Amino acid sequence: MELPFLDEEIVALKEKGRYRFLRRLSTPQDARITIEGKEVLNFSSNNYLGLANHPEVVAALADYAGRYGVGSGASRLISGHMDVHAELEEAMARFKGSEGCLTFSAGYMANLGILSTLGSPDTTIFSDEWNHASIVDGCRLSRARVEVYRHTDVTHLEDLLRASSSRRKIVVTDGVFSMDGDIAPLPDLVTVKDRYGAILVVDDAHAVGVLPPRGRGSADHFGLSGRVEILMGTFSKALGTYGAYLCSTRRMVEYFINKCRPFIFNTGLPPAIAGATLASLGILTREPGRLKALWENGRLFRNEMEARGREAGSDTAIVPILVGTDGDTMAVSRALFDRGVFVHGIRPPTVPEGTGRLRLTLMATHTAEMVRTAAARIDEALRERWIGTNGAIAEKR
Repeated sequence: MELPFLDEEIVALKEKGRYRFLRRLSTPQDARITIEGKEVLNFSSNNYLGLANHPEVVAALADYAGRYGVGSGASRLISGHMDVHAELEEAMARFKGSEGCLTFSAGYMANLGILSTLGSPDTTIFSDEWNHASIVDGCRLSRARVEVYRHTDVTHLEDLLRASSSRRKIVVTDGVFSMDGDIAPLPDLVTVKDRYGAILVVDDAHAVGVLPPRGRGSADHFGLSGRVEILMGTFSKALGTYGAYLCSTRRMVEYFINKCRPFIFNTGLPPAIAGATLASLGILTREPGRLKALWENGRLFRNEMEARGREAGSDTAIVPILVGTDGDTMAVSRALFDRGVFVHGIRPPTVPEGTGRLRLTLMATHTAEMVRTAAARIDEALRERWIGTNGAIAEKR
């Protein structure tokens, strides 16, 4: 059967400079990796604390696989709920300061599940315009009315809440936004959601293990533990494993166990992964130096970029460096790769038109020399492409 639309759409993607492809790594996810035979400094990983290949985490994975096998074998409601799942959920609830916790197979599934379960025709979901794609798709599946408020604009959000007559109102936001690394204004969001009786859902995928003082996420960062109805997060970023969770009240967890289709009809998290995550959580809790090292690397990188007359936005481990067009973005990314630094280029539809950028991510395991090298190489690659210090195309001289 011929399907001409496949060729047509792939050709169109290539013509627009938006064709995507897979790169093969032959090393663990670390500060230095090998991609298709080339050794490069890795500034494109969410392995913020360097736990993905930590010996203790690797050993825990092997230990729990030996005890429970590899797969959980069934959905959690049938026979796929094991001791280690309960232990992980209890540990995460304590870590986040919540009554209860429920784990999911992936962050995408967690956001689909949260919003599609809470949503209904008499619900309105108020979503930040730069929320992650999984939140956007969760809104689409929710059957609810969806209002998109301007990025981190709490005044606009309040205007929309005030005008809404829906019986149930849900405000959803990233805690740390995945493309720009900026932090949601949680204190103001809590004030406004309380004023209008809304449920607040915060996606802490890029906040846990990243935000000070303890790496416990955005609510803890702002001293608002217990003030957010649902805290969602992932194990695949700073914790270095796989899967996701929501933390909330015991009654809310009970509700999701009974109503959430992406939980009910999905196989349980592999027990070995759950055990490895317990080990990661233990390291994060007892080794605050990792979080400190991550922030020191962030400060160093920003200082190095500012010394070269360039902005390095955000205060977190995600640093966006604006380039502009799709072609320029990917050309700079390729030039960096050739120089031994892997920084992925981000293009629409992931970001708005004309805002292609390098999305640099820092790790606690980067050395100061690695960070300085990255800043120098980025500046060289941008200048080679005639991109000025403000992200605009510079005049050729």
